Amino acid sequence: MKAGLQSKFAHTLLAIMLASSIELRAGPANLEGAVPANQSPRIKPDYQGVTIPPNIAPLNFAIEEAGTSFFVRLHGKAGEPVEISTHNSKILIPEKAWHQLLSLNRGGSIEIDVYAQAGNAEWKRYTTITNSIAAEEIDPVMIYRKIHPAHSTWSSMGLYQRELASFNEKPFLENNRFANDCCHCHLLRNNDPNTATVVIRSSHYQNSLLVISNGVAEAIKGSVGFIAWHPTGQVMASSFSKPRLMLHSARNDMRDIAELEGWLGYFVLGTDVVKKIPGLSDNARLRTFPFWAPDGRYLYFCSAPNPWTNMTTITATSHTLSKYDLMRVSYDLEHDQWGEPELVLPVSATGFSVAQPRISPDGRWIFFCAIPYGCWPTYDSSSDIYGIDLVAGQASGKFTARKLELNSSECESWLSWSSNSRWVVFSSKRVSPLFNRPHISYVSPNGQCSKPFILPQEDPDFYDSLLKTFTIPTLAKGPISVPEWKLVDAIKHSERRPLKMPMAQVSDPAQH
Repeated sequence: MKAGLQSKFAHTLLAIMLASSIELRAGPANLEGAVPANQSPRIKPDYQGVTIPPNIAPLNFAIEEAGTSFFVRLHGKAGEPVEISTHNSKILIPEKAWHQLLSLNRGGSIEIDVYAQAGNAEWKRYTTITNSIAAEEIDPVMIYRKIHPAHSTWSSMGLYQRELASFNEKPFLENNRFANDCCHCHLLRNNDPNTATVVIRSSHYQNSLLVISNGVAEAIKGSVGFIAWHPTGQVMASSFSKPRLMLHSARNDMRDIAELEGWLGYFVLGTDVVKKIPGLSDNARLRTFPFWAPDGRYLYFCSAPNPWTNMTTITATSHTLSKYDLMRVSYDLEHDQWGEPELVLPVSATGFSVAQPRISPDGRWIFFCAIPYGCWPTYDSSSDIYGIDLVAGQASGKFTARKLELNSSECESWLSWSSNSRWVVFSSKRVSPLFNRPHISYVSPNGQCSKPFILPQEDPDFYDSLLKTFTIPTLAKGPISVPEWKLVDAIKHSERRPLKMPMAQVSDPAQH
């Protein structure tokens, strides 16, 4: 049985098993005499007090209160309530009725009444759960990579796309199709699934940048770091670095990533000639995570003094002294001219290191990870997401960062914006310190973030048994439509054109 058929069979079997103990009908007659519990029900996942998109899949949950019978009513100011009576603590909400309820109460709220009965005892009524329904939709697709958390010993990984209004997920590139090599750091231009890149690390077919553009897939031979696609689609900026795995002797997660060098370059698709960005390619500083402003006038990036200039003294102590400023450099696309690099948020003003900056499509906000040192938040439990109001900062001449409301006591990383600038999705280890899980938060026009909620799954216990971690959750306006076989063919193609790198002996003109 092929993997796709196995997945479909398992999905159908799960639905039958879980639905077998659920009846949609009016509540038991004696609910009016239910005893108030005077507390909110414990449910898993935690879908209480959240703001949800009007086009999200049902928030199925499990009731973690004692009981042999349960009754749940979902209702809003408009439409018929959805009522579920079951002997199963897992509450599976019918998709059609759920979407109708969300549609009729868009911009309002949905309330959830939970009742539980143990044996023949009296019914117990818990405090009503109230969740807000935003007026703005979220982009309909989420793309992410799933990989085993022990990254140094992985064998299988893949890139997947999930319909957010349903539970439908399908792979668009799995590494078992090309010798179990690495596919990572996917990026969409302006949330557009028709223009995307994937970085391929392959010992069998050589490293390459897989480019998807208007139904065509091609792989450009060469090693790149983090890619930033100019909003016009004409230019790509990239970091070029030497990342190395380092191990701590005592920490929850002993792994760490250090970059021994890091410079920024750019190239025009089609010519593939990499040029150094003036002032951003000397070895005195490390540079990474380039990201364009929505208007293409600035390239933002992270930069730190290079502690590895003397390669005979590579130590973990040196790495912990490496803290990254948030910087930017202006760019004139028409004349292919760069300005002088400028500080946006210096380490001296915050004390922390900046990583993974992402700018809202409306140009108002830049969100990023703040960590004690380095540029790799994924393994650091203290990683939090901060935000800067770029419009206010530009007007005042000073950019100020604040810690956002969406954080937890565990690691937050890999954030992505929706195309309407009202939603963010990010990886969080708040459910388990070992596994990244995708979480969604609403961002108001004034930058306030709602309580995040985990990506809904058909089975409320889904994340308990999944031994893979999600990285780089990315919101898309639709699914990537290029067939997987075309992507694999491009990776394996022996006649791939190469990136033309600048000669090593050519110095950075900004140094003279």
